[in-house]
Amino acid sequence: MDLGVLSVVSIFQENPLRNPKIAIIGGGISGLAAAVHLLEHGYRNVTLYEARHEAGGRTRSYLDSTTGDILDNGQHLMMGCYHATLEYLRAIGSSNLVHRTPLAIAFHEPGKSPARFEIHRRLAPSINLLAGLWSSNLLSRSEKIAAIRLGLAIKNNRVNASGSCKEFFEARKQPSKLIRKLWAPIVLAAINSPLELASAEVFVNIFREIFLTGHEGSDLLFPSVGLSELLIDPAIRMLQAHGICVRFSAPVREIKYEGDSLRVSGNNQVEVYDSVIFCGQSDDPLPESISSNLPRVEYSPIVNAYFWLDRMVLNSPIHAFLGTTLQWAFPKPTAYASHRLALTVSAASELTALTNEKIRDMLWSDLQSAVSAARTAKLLHFQIIREKRATPMLTPQVQQHRPGASTSIPGLFLAGDIVQNGLSATIEGAIRNGVAAAGLVLRSTRAVEMREIERH
Repeated sequence: MDLGVLSVVSIFQENPLRNPKIAIIGGGISGLAAAVHLLEHGYRNVTLYEARHEAGGRTRSYLDSTTGDILDNGQHLMMGCYHATLEYLRAIGSSNLVHRTPLAIAFHEPGKSPARFEIHRRLAPSINLLAGLWSSNLLSRSEKIAAIRLGLAIKNNRVNASGSCKEFFEARKQPSKLIRKLWAPIVLAAINSPLELASAEVFVNIFREIFLTGHEGSDLLFPSVGLSELLIDPAIRMLQAHGICVRFSAPVREIKYEGDSLRVSGNNQVEVYDSVIFCGQSDDPLPESISSNLPRVEYSPIVNAYFWLDRMVLNSPIHAFLGTTLQWAFPKPTAYASHRLALTVSAASELTALTNEKIRDMLWSDLQSAVSAARTAKLLHFQIIREKRATPMLTPQVQQHRPGASTSIPGLFLAGDIVQNGLSATIEGAIRNGVAAAGLVLRSTRAVEMREIERH
């Protein structure tokens, strides 16, 4: 073997940075994605800290003892443009647990017949959207023309999306009825904020991802299992099987940079790491020099409900509701009753203070007023789930100041919801940010290694 090669091998064997010690703070989907990415690149000296007794953050499922059903903590809609998510599922071995179907939404409004919007997958991207808009019975002819004009303007990069969604739609001359029937439901579902607060830039980015990036970008991805079994449990098993240390009930109190290393404090224990990826919701553990430069954000709640009924009232995968508190409904399989529905209300600040029974009554009334088949159905059982801090509210100001994954402190990187990726706080966005932060760890470690090689 060449002596130069032997020298490099010797350096790699002796240099502890070949096995850098890495901490990931936060066991949500972003932290798990970072850990999986590091493992795939051969890094096993990794510790994952999770403050709670289980991983997953706001993306998890649990057993309903009354029905025996596995319930997700909220309806998370995944789409065909979720390329990072699909890659993550392949890596952890659960990609076979999702099935895709072309986008088709039934719209329900009290006193009106259901309307329908669907994507023609066989047509080219953007053309499929235009054809779907034109063939839909949801919109009037003038509303269709206005929506198509906006879609073409976004496609051709002829829009100014610096303000709120409300300002954006008004500037593009979108009719108020079109906004109410189509754009507002999309904004609420995708950004979890009302039109006057949601960033138009985020909306435009999401629009492009779903409708303009590929034939299958707008497909709906439906898991055949709960979110924990799909996204969380396989990742934990994979990490632990390969020697990654996963610490539950292990809150981190402080991250401090000292002597070219990072000290992580928690539970009366301090450990030193070469690199740290921070995926936490609260920025309290971060050094003040980092946390003081992060945008101040408010969180928007989502209220979810599960209804078990004595008969089927909705039969397609996804339903939107107009003119009601209820916004979305998703039929789900169950052995407990004839029918189960997952119901969703985004930007649900007013609902979070209500009792479970009051929320049940409101949503049940909405369902019966908009769906004729529900008027003769019997509600057998229900569950209400509140996520008061479901997602950060991405206003134009917050969107403008979202940080990148790198920080001014060597070896410290950020992931999670608030890190800039142009998207809202979705499963896809969290995974992209986790993978991006892990990629920066890899590059920084390799840069140190190359400097060691050159020095020798």
